[in-house]
Amino acid sequence: MKFYLKWINPIVAIVILLICSWIYFGGYFISFDKKSAFMEGKNIIDPGEMGFSMYFFAKGLFCSSMLFLFGQFLKRKIFKE
Repeated sequence: MKFYLKWINPIVAIVILLICSWIYFGGYFISFDKKSAFMEGKNIIDPGEMGFSMYFFAKGLFCSSMLFLFGQFLKRKIFKE
């Protein structure tokens, strides 16, 4: 359990964040007919792109942070570190 909470849990949290960020920044659900603001380097979070891809970006931020924080909480609670 200690190995999981110390190594696997943070790695899984980072992977979730990377996958969800790739969906948003990589344009998996965005058509590239026109250049968006983050493609031109003007704005990272474009208010005009508040669709399905923004949902995955927000979900990735929330899920990865909560998974990491809850893992740290459990590690300290169980092993009294």
